[in-house]
Amino acid sequence: MKITKVSVLHVHMIQTDPGEKGQRPILVRIDTDEGIYGIGEIGMAYGCGGTAAVGMVRDLATKIIGMNPLNTEAIWEKLLKTTFWGQGGGTVIFGGISGIDIALWDIKGKVWGAPVYQLLGGKCRDDLRVYASQIQLGWAPKRNICCTPEDYAREARKAVDEGYDAVKVDVLQWDENGVSGGFWLEGPLRNEVVETGRKRVKAIRDEVGPNVDIMIENHAHTDTVAGIQFAKAIEPYNIFFYEELNTPLNPKMSKVAKSEIHIPIAAGERIYSRWGYVPFFEDRSIDVIQPDLGTCGGISECKKICDMAHPYDITCQVHVAGTGIAGAASLHVETAIPNFCIHEHHQKALMPQYIELCAYNYQPVNGRFHVPELPGIGQDLTDIAYKNSDIYVVE
Repeated sequence: MKITKVSVLHVHMIQTDPGEKGQRPILVRIDTDEGIYGIGEIGMAYGCGGTAAVGMVRDLATKIIGMNPLNTEAIWEKLLKTTFWGQGGGTVIFGGISGIDIALWDIKGKVWGAPVYQLLGGKCRDDLRVYASQIQLGWAPKRNICCTPEDYAREARKAVDEGYDAVKVDVLQWDENGVSGGFWLEGPLRNEVVETGRKRVKAIRDEVGPNVDIMIENHAHTDTVAGIQFAKAIEPYNIFFYEELNTPLNPKMSKVAKSEIHIPIAAGERIYSRWGYVPFFEDRSIDVIQPDLGTCGGISECKKICDMAHPYDITCQVHVAGTGIAGAASLHVETAIPNFCIHEHHQKALMPQYIELCAYNYQPVNGRFHVPELPGIGQDLTDIAYKNSDIYVVE
């Protein structure tokens, strides 16, 4: 079997919400000479850099045409070692490798007639606990951002009523008027900012009661000083974990934060490859790692990262903020690892413009997910995805 074609789809989303402006999923399809193909995704649909990721896959594709797609380790190592920039790391290079790697695992599963989790070692659990992610956007198919404490409580209640027993929220993303970036979040925080965030957390806790877990997301908008300060303000509300309280660019600052905070710390969506995680493991500065399959190096690398975390008593929650391709692939990894923490179900997964891109609309039931049992990752693209994309082909 040989790889004959690599296609990159840069999707034009139907923009129905201001918060989604500029977001364009990046999908990868790899075809073989035996008619079997695989689908992958790069986790760079948002922020800046998506067009670079598209170009990265086009460049990397020239390295793998004619290779056996089942040789995932050999291909991964080739993309790391023979591209010069691969060994420099970073979001774009590992994003490109990730999209290709996920598609190769999809092919591998289809060839062997098995879901990917079986190829990773089989099930460690029959279902996965799920949390409702980013409820500050509104927990519904159409976004309705939260401003008042009552807004946050209402959206948390919606998720709990659907069966979730855990929610994640960024309570500092907007000020009281719904202005993104309205708070200055570096250095010592003004008491007004701390109190605004604290009251939002309190409202959620008062609404959902003591047995629903709350995760706090900072998106690294706070620096170390501000992140520690806010953590201490919300410690009384029994926070499940505190995510991206500062930039991961200086691992030593994560160690500083860990020494000051009595809430489990989560991070990892902007940490790439085994090498990127090493200092955080050695310092034991993260309690829950969150590698994104679409940027950390794909399924091959994510499984290695999770295995490396295990001896440090660090659990894993794969970061998911993409289409149903990323969502399905993440379930396979999380099913197969012993040190699983919880699965992320992003508000995007409720939105029609994301759902329509994929053949299967996987949604949790009563806050639990079952891994797809179809061969490969158990997901595919619809005609809409192809029709609404700029498609670049390397043969």
